[in-house]
Amino acid sequence: MAHLVVFQPDARVEARLSDALNATHRVSAVRSWAALSAFVVTENVDGCVVDADYPNREEALTHIRRVRRRHPGIALVAYADLDDGALELYRFGSLGMDGVVLAGRPPWTSSIRDAMERSLATARANRVRTTLEGRFPPQAISAVAWSVEHAGRCPTVAAYAAGLGHTPRSLGRLLRESGLPPANRLLLWGRLLLAGALLNSDERTVEEAAFQLGYSTATALARAMKREVGRTPTEVAHQGGLAFVQGRLFPRGRTHRRRRRTKLGTIALGAAISLHASACATAAPAGRGGDAERAAISGLSASNLVTPRALVRILRYTAAGRDDGQQIVFSILSNGSGLPSSRVRAAIDDVVAVLAGRHP
Repeated sequence: MAHLVVFQPDARVEARLSDALNATHRVSAVRSWAALSAFVVTENVDGCVVDADYPNREEALTHIRRVRRRHPGIALVAYADLDDGALELYRFGSLGMDGVVLAGRPPWTSSIRDAMERSLATARANRVRTTLEGRFPPQAISAVAWSVEHAGRCPTVAAYAAGLGHTPRSLGRLLRESGLPPANRLLLWGRLLLAGALLNSDERTVEEAAFQLGYSTATALARAMKREVGRTPTEVAHQGGLAFVQGRLFPRGRTHRRRRRTKLGTIALGAAISLHASACATAAPAGRGGDAERAAISGLSASNLVTPRALVRILRYTAAGRDDGQQIVFSILSNGSGLPSSRVRAAIDDVVAVLAGRHP
């Protein structure tokens, strides 16, 4: 269960808040903004419910802004006396509040529980979003965060795409071009990330986590976790929960390897162009392949960038005067074009189109 802190000076309201949350979470109570600030610093807190009208609205918003700035990963829920359509709701949103409980609105107990669960889900998604910044395009990061935030609802791929403003086809293309798995698998990853949070910080049992995530049995969750993450749910709970699962699903080394391969391609490109220029200078006949051509083929093939057969075609294109050398560039970079290797070998023009921003 998550550790929550309730700040509510009114003892009766505090009791109602605590009773509503105690069934599923561990709840602590404080009676002042200063006590709240000290508690959040010294304790491992997952979320807060705060009185947004104490001592008055403006002072409360100042304190809320300070808490959000100092603790961005905590779920914040405001308890406030206002109407559904009041403009104050927009102010709460601009301050980074994750949810609002309207004072006195029935059914009160279920509303505070729902608001807290939604806020915890948003906070977890934001933690995932923050750690992925700079490693994937912003839209792709939003897709990952959405899968975590809505994992408890077991959404379909169609709902997933609609929630992100995509069609299933355009979402699939976005994920593919960003180096992420297909939508159905990314939804699974979102469920496993949430499972990590439930098992670790929320201290749920494997059975409880499996039930909340829509699995029929704990064994089904364990199989999915072992297959995708390489660890059992119990091991995940002991090794960091959500952060550990995220590290396994999105290892940082994967991005670095892509960059090293691009650098290798740049080095090989310079060598190929130089060798190709030598081949043209010696007027090697088209179709026969001179020493420079063979050297270029050998060097680039050793780099695993293109196949020897593709290089023969590319270099002969240029030797025959059909191109000004761009085909060599396109071939070396074809591993980044997103096309299957078989298609690259069979249709170099497709690589040209992709790298020029067109999609054949």
